Formats: sequence, structure tokens, C-alpha cells
Amino acid sequence: MPRNHPAGRARERALAVLLAVLLTTGAAGCGNDDDGARPAPVRQGADRSPASVPASPDPDPSSRPAPAPATVAWTRAEVLRRVDGRVIRVAGRRVRVDGATVACGGLGAPADVRGGEQAWTRFRCVQPTFPAGAVVGPDAVFVVRPTGRRSFEVTGQRFTDY
Repeated sequence: MPRNHPAGRARERALAVLLAVLLTTGAAGCGNDDDGARPAPVRQGADRSPASVPASPDPDPSSRPAPAPATVAWTRAEVLRRVDGRVIRVAGRRVRVDGATVACGGLGAPADVRGGEQAWTRFRCVQPTFPAGAVVGPDAVFVVRPTGRRSFEVTGQRFTDY
């Protein structure tokens, strides 16, 4: 049955759910040979005994690790809109990114799906160049990493040498 056939997709979903249930129930029962007795958890303290540290959380918020920064993911259309018209430096030259000729693709697995479109945290882009007196020049290749709703950083700029 073709993969895009509705019955084929339903079968794939059912198999995925079955696999998830089997993995979850199997993992819950693995390695539980004891009679229910478990050692007391070891907490950080002067003598490393469970009674040496109060059960309340640390009142000093500065001692807690900072939360991980939220990742920013854009769709392909968003990255193309944002880089259009920007000037990047490549090997000492200024290259204007042209939305009509630049091509960008997400790197790795998509980080999110928004409005039915996949979104990535990094993109590899290729911008053809057209130097004066030449039909075509080397392509500028670079990576775009979104840093905010409208901001981004460009790294790994280089020219191709086909």
C-alpha cells in the first residue's frame, strides 16, 4: 500500500502508538528486583547525609543555574525575508544578499512546526555573485542563526571554489 494512502498513514500511526506503549511499560518494569526497599537519596551537605540538609529549596536564587536561553526557530520563508537586502562580509568583500537569487535550507532536524511549516534554528544559505566584467562569480556560502524575532547572526562566510 502506498505510504501516502490514508490507510497506510493510519497503520503507521497505530504502530507508532503501540511502540510507544510497549517502550513505556517495558521501561517501567525493568530492573525492579528489590522488595521495595530503596536507599535514601544523598543530598549535598557537609557530611553528605540525608539529615544534614534541610528539605526546603535554597533561598538564594543566585546559586541556582540560569535557565537555558529559549531557542529561536524560523521558517524558510522567514529567513529569506530577513536576509533579503542585507550586506554580509565574505573574504573581505561586501556581498548584498538578493532575495530573488539566494537559496537557504534548514540545517538538521526542524526545531518546530508553525502553521504547517517547519522551522529551524540554523540555515545554510548560498548567494550567487555577479562581479563586474564577469558573467558569474563564486557563490557566497554562509550560515544564518536566528537570535530573535527579527535579529540573526551570520557565520561561516566563504566563497565557493567549484
